[in-house]
Amino acid sequence: MRRLAVGLLLSALALAIYLQNGRFNESTDTFGNELLPISILEQGTLTFDQYFSDQGVAPGSIPAEYAYRVSPELPNATLPWWFERIDNHVVTLYPIVPGLLNVPVFWAAKVAGVQLDLNVVPLTHITTSVIAALSVLFIFLCLVQICQLRTAAFLTLSFAFATAVWSHNSRSINQHGTALLFITAALALLLARRPRLVPLAGLLLAVAVVTRPADLIVVAPIAVYVYRHHRHQFLPFVALSSLPALLLAGYSWAYWGTPFALGQGQGLSGFTAPEPAVALLGLLVNPNRGLLVFSPIFLFAIGCYIWALRNRQGPPLLKYLAVSGVGLYLMYALWSDWAAGHSYGYRYLIEITPALILAIGVGWERIIQPRAHLRALFLVAMMASMYLHGLGAMASPCGFDDDPDNIDFNHVRLWDVATGEVARCTTKELDAWSARLVAADGQGSQT
Repeated sequence: MRRLAVGLLLSALALAIYLQNGRFNESTDTFGNELLPISILEQGTLTFDQYFSDQGVAPGSIPAEYAYRVSPELPNATLPWWFERIDNHVVTLYPIVPGLLNVPVFWAAKVAGVQLDLNVVPLTHITTSVIAALSVLFIFLCLVQICQLRTAAFLTLSFAFATAVWSHNSRSINQHGTALLFITAALALLLARRPRLVPLAGLLLAVAVVTRPADLIVVAPIAVYVYRHHRHQFLPFVALSSLPALLLAGYSWAYWGTPFALGQGQGLSGFTAPEPAVALLGLLVNPNRGLLVFSPIFLFAIGCYIWALRNRQGPPLLKYLAVSGVGLYLMYALWSDWAAGHSYGYRYLIEITPALILAIGVGWERIIQPRAHLRALFLVAMMASMYLHGLGAMASPCGFDDDPDNIDFNHVRLWDVATGEVARCTTKELDAWSARLVAADGQGSQT
């Protein structure tokens, strides 16, 4: 109970800070998940037909707050590209699990008399903050299984504020935050040393894959772990994991015309590997996308992982998570757009952050804590990580991705430091502070 109380306190702290920020980051990935609760609660459907006529946008039918996001420059007969018309129904291009998790907040708002179509963004930001804060709770429940309570609490704060959980997941309702929630919850069950919970972990991992099909790369090695270390629970594990798969097939068949659509319009056509060598380097150390640039604490995770695997330290699950992380990293090195489009930091690698934090947890008390210089270096790395993700949460986007040359078509710009996203957002925040100081000085002079 003491551990649970500490976990809930840390999660509540994270939620308060995530909500205080008040800045939701929209993208084409999120539009469907923002509006899906309205479709469900007011239309009783998983489609977006109410917003479009057969010729295109139905005049006056788009919620006022949302209207500007439906690309009014498009011809009326053309849908925004993040929607598709299948058999006379308009569906979102992306998986709908994040949108389903958005429903409870919208339902509560509707019961309270809030006009949903005028409050899409603030309501969705509540959902994303809750999702991120719950993942913080579950990573704490993982850490307390492998290290002391004080260490677990400290590393949970690192996970909450020194990773993309803050800068990205708490501010966006695309697939990564929701998938991470189910992955961390499943890992907490698998590390609890209670065999009867293993099948439930299978259910949660399957929902993570339904949320983001690419995360099958993350989940498959964990399934191998269950087969090798929980053989008697493997069939129940598979049985429960098949339920989300069946629901996904049903949704795909009903709304995409085939049970193999994976609930999305993208398919698996992303493996074109235009620049794999650049991607291998860029995913780690690119100044605008690199994992080790935006979260330098994970330099310690790599060292701890090497030590733990060589010395057979930590739970057996750890080595399977290493395979998951390397697999996801290699997959995106072969992806058509390793830079993850318009985003802040390492969006594509968010799902491997739990494994990296757990590795630090395994090595902390044996490697880092006994050495003063390593503790000092970790604190410096942690403060740098918190600065970068706090900056992303409070200031991004700052115009780097599309100004003056769209990043989608010019990856060379990703290596720009002087005018990159971090530099721009830092300047933006300094200008804002300067303006506030000038205003306060002016008021003081008048007084």
